[in-house]
Amino acid sequence: MQRYLTFALVITTCAGATLFGQNVSRLYPEKKLQADAARWGEQIQAEYGDTILPQLTQAERNALGAVKIEVPLSGPNGDPFSFYTDDKGTIYLPALSLRFFSDLCVANVWLNAHGYDGTTVRDYVGVLLREATLSPGAPLPPVFRTLGVPDNARDESAVANRVDRNFGNTIVFLLVHELGHALKKHDTHSRDPVQKRKQEIEADGFAIEMMRRIGQVPLGVEFWFDVERIGHVQGMRRLVETERFPAEAEWQKYLASFDHPVTNERLDALAGVIEKASDSFARNQANQAEWSARFKTWGQWFHVAAPPWTTNRIARTAEYERVRDLHLEDLKPRKTAFTMLGSEHEPDYNGLFAVRRTAADGGQDRVDLLLLRMGKEVTGGYSNRKLDGFIEGEIRSGMLHFTWREGNANGHGVARAQGETLRGTWGLGESEQGAGEFSAERQKKERSAP
Repeated sequence: MQRYLTFALVITTCAGATLFGQNVSRLYPEKKLQADAARWGEQIQAEYGDTILPQLTQAERNALGAVKIEVPLSGPNGDPFSFYTDDKGTIYLPALSLRFFSDLCVANVWLNAHGYDGTTVRDYVGVLLREATLSPGAPLPPVFRTLGVPDNARDESAVANRVDRNFGNTIVFLLVHELGHALKKHDTHSRDPVQKRKQEIEADGFAIEMMRRIGQVPLGVEFWFDVERIGHVQGMRRLVETERFPAEAEWQKYLASFDHPVTNERLDALAGVIEKASDSFARNQANQAEWSARFKTWGQWFHVAAPPWTTNRIARTAEYERVRDLHLEDLKPRKTAFTMLGSEHEPDYNGLFAVRRTAADGGQDRVDLLLLRMGKEVTGGYSNRKLDGFIEGEIRSGMLHFTWREGNANGHGVARAQGETLRGTWGLGESEQGAGEFSAERQKKERSAP
């Protein structure tokens, strides 16, 4: 059984060093980072030896040789998103990046646990990078104080348990992603965007395969993708002189400079591996069939999680300009309809549901449905052992109006929340009814970590 380390870190993929990262090294005192580097360096080495090394094949061990893992104070240019491997195979996990993600994770969990809007954490990242660029010599707003999170937030057992669980998965995924780069001898200096994308998918694939061997799913990686996308968009401020978002050609050139951009291709590849290996991921659970279905449904999140800025120029511009107009007081805790999946204050149209469907011809089946709500927008996926489907919708007048896609079929539907249940209908084409009806029960939260 994997041992959970004692410091908090949001689950991440390798973010990598990038030429255009904002310098936030002044966010923390140097002495604090020195202490973090010493403590975390020892813990990470132990995690590698106790959890990862036993799962490597002999051939993989031989190929990796005596791999080195370093925890410097910060990465290149003080970039808060730096986790990388050099051309000699040394893996770097800077204390600045670890501390930054640790604080974001604690803030996100605490806010959601108390029924507040976790999206202020994402907004904070945007404001931080904005200020780091526009005022390079000024003090930066601290994470907890800016977000209204108490310094002792981790003293709450519910917060500590969720953060520690996420970290136990994170450190494995993070290390083995970088090990994948070292194992496959990737060219870390390549500027070819096609080659870089291929290398990232290969490293992701190795990381997920290692997680499969261990029997754990990297729960929480969706939070990292959401935070990293803000780093992509707001990083443009270093390259433009106006307050307007640059033209499409400039954006594409800039995105190509990243070693680890979040793309649809990467998300789809992650989803495919998790879905195919759901039985293996669930093998350590008491009810393997139930957890296999849950892990498969969770994996589908990546199919529907691609942020609109990856393909929509208007969405990128809106994100850029929205952060431009934010003030620090806008980041204080606020109640919202959006809550982290599985928190104590789950809103309507968000969470994991067991669904019974009845088609117009009388046929019935059951599926697991995962809904993720952000404000009025809802995305999700559903599956059983025979099918996979995806939905996307909007809440209007208290009801969820959605489009659905299942194989070659598609249509519309509508659902109404009634306590812990959902009831609704679906139709083909533009109709929201006529093809069948469904009822869904929210699945009970598990108190123990998977």
